[in-house]
Amino acid sequence: MYLSKVMIHGSISRNPYEIHRALWSLFPENAAAERDYLFRVERFGQQQAEVLMQSMREPFAGNALGVRLLACKDYPLSLNVGQQLRFLLIANPVKTINDENGRLNARGEVKKCRVPLIHEEEWRNWLERKFTGCAELQTLIAEKRLPLNFRKAKEKRVGKIQPVYFQGVLQVKDPAGLREVLNTGIGPAKAFGCGLLSLARA
Repeated sequence: MYLSKVMIHGSISRNPYEIHRALWSLFPENAAAERDYLFRVERFGQQQAEVLMQSMREPFAGNALGVRLLACKDYPLSLNVGQQLRFLLIANPVKTINDENGRLNARGEVKKCRVPLIHEEEWRNWLERKFTGCAELQTLIAEKRLPLNFRKAKEKRVGKIQPVYFQGVLQVKDPAGLREVLNTGIGPAKAFGCGLLSLARA
């Protein structure tokens, strides 16, 4: 696993979905592969965004327009039962409900839709479920962040995501399970910069 710092320049830095697409250009050797990286925007600036990226493959510092690989390092992770770790996460906590108008999908079932969770207790319960069996929350601070607006030009679709910033201390219960959570990310909207779990010694 690798951790990289990437700078995104130009108009794409204002659209989280375009940032996701730009990061994909750092893995040109297998453009048809499924996404195997997670990212989080650490800082926005004037026409630029500084991004932290976690990837299973080592990124390639090529000449993609508007994308600059600043640093990359191997990320060896040692986890032990009972270990206490600080964590940081920006995620999109949601719940799935039936379509309020009763519309049906192609299989004749009532369509489902995701709606954001809005209360701190709901956020904590949601995160605890994500860590079920692999880690236990010791402390938690959760704060709502500004909404992320995005555009998918090809689909002519716009949308909004309500991210929540989580930080605190967790205790490792199952190292292999927590490693899987770390690899796959937490919650939906990973293509928009949500779900990357960062761990550090407490």
